[in-house]
Amino acid sequence: MPPRDPLTPISLAEPEWQGRLSVVVYNTPSQAMSANFLLRGNSKLGALDLYSPLGTTLAAVRWSPGSVVWLQGSSEQRFDNLAALTEHATGAALPVTTLFDWLQGLPASAPGWQADLSALPNGLLMAKRTTPLPEVVLRLKLD
Repeated sequence: MPPRDPLTPISLAEPEWQGRLSVVVYNTPSQAMSANFLLRGNSKLGALDLYSPLGTTLAAVRWSPGSVVWLQGSSEQRFDNLAALTEHATGAALPVTTLFDWLQGLPASAPGWQADLSALPNGLLMAKRTTPLPEVVLRLKLD
């Protein structure tokens, strides 16, 4: 079967989340990124679109078994897995598999990460990585 076109919409019976995300990596110098987002799917098959405050598409990520693609403008980059892609995009590997559990209110664990799900009913999720260094803070504000 030919590889799926990464821009083809993914039909998923999975939940979707949208809002604003920010990632701060406390290295020297600190790196920070924030964007509006739309996340669909699950850790095995999904899509993440990142938008500017004015609604311009900044980047799109599509993943399926054996394929992780970062699309930005007319360029496309492929990665071995979501951890490698998030490290490239933010400066730190993010626990994407566990993030889907957290978004559903499940207190899953990821090595080195602690998630605060107490404000999730109000649309807020914060997770912090303390090991390995550098420290990383991930915040999501859901619409």
